[in-house]
Amino acid sequence: MSVTTDDIYTVAVLGSGVMGHGIALAFALGGHPVGLYDVDEELLAESENRIRSVLETLVSAGEIDADAVDATADRITQTTSLPEAVAGADFVTEAVVEDLATKREVFAELDAHAEADAILATNTSGLSITEIADATDGPERVVGTHWFNPPYIVPLVEVVRGEETADDVMQTAYDLLDDMGKTPVRVEKDIAGFIGNRIQLAMAYEAFSLLDRGVASAEAIDRAVKAGFGFRLPLLGVFEKIDHSGLDVQYGVEEYLLPDLDRGTESKDVLAEAVENRDYGLKTGKGVYDWSDTDSNGVYDQRDEALLAILDLYDSLDMDRTPRT
Repeated sequence: MSVTTDDIYTVAVLGSGVMGHGIALAFALGGHPVGLYDVDEELLAESENRIRSVLETLVSAGEIDADAVDATADRITQTTSLPEAVAGADFVTEAVVEDLATKREVFAELDAHAEADAILATNTSGLSITEIADATDGPERVVGTHWFNPPYIVPLVEVVRGEETADDVMQTAYDLLDDMGKTPVRVEKDIAGFIGNRIQLAMAYEAFSLLDRGVASAEAIDRAVKAGFGFRLPLLGVFEKIDHSGLDVQYGVEEYLLPDLDRGTESKDVLAEAVENRDYGLKTGKGVYDWSDTDSNGVYDQRDEALLAILDLYDSLDMDRTPRT
């Protein structure tokens, strides 16, 4: 197939949960009409309210004008009909539950209902793009576009190649996201977790290990991350920071610290017990922290306001720059 960003106008997003409605909003902010699909009418209604709330936060932060709220929200059409959502869509993003069998079912449906020349993207956090694409008769038009939460603010979107993904599909997905002001990154090999989640999970696993062993409290661990290496990551990333410190220093630290890092292959007890007790975090009122007396929407709004301030700094300092060579 041969497709460019000139061919992309109407978008469909399948799934209206945390990521789905946020991705739909990102496309709407980019000027695209969006069909937002979900089988759950209640979840669709909640997503509409959340989208409105986010738009008001964007207005308060000075990111958009107040008179743009209705126009942006009106670009998103909600439906419980998949065929209706994808009719006429040039670009389809799947954002349903993170389960391979479910995603394959959705992509098999897309074969029957999506436009023949539409690009089909999956927002999987790390499942195989190749296996998802294999559920279709046209795996060459399937690509991974892994957004990060909240997708209407966080710049990064990983563009992931499956074994059969066509070159022009990869390029068009990349260019589309770039034109929307995102920071797309090409992932050329279909490996579990891609880039972001592999690095993020390695950090989180060691953090849970420290918590499980009583080395420090959750508050102390989070504070160390925020005020230490986390403070530098937006500007320097991993390798540029190491170059600043010196590879000799990095090598020396690895020599004495690597043998002591947790190399387990099972979740830590503190995490397993929380999941067993259905303490999933903010959405249930308790996780690592106690959120029982907290307005979750208020927490999300405060988070978005802070992230928008960081986004402004990210843009003003050109943190996406390439280091001088």
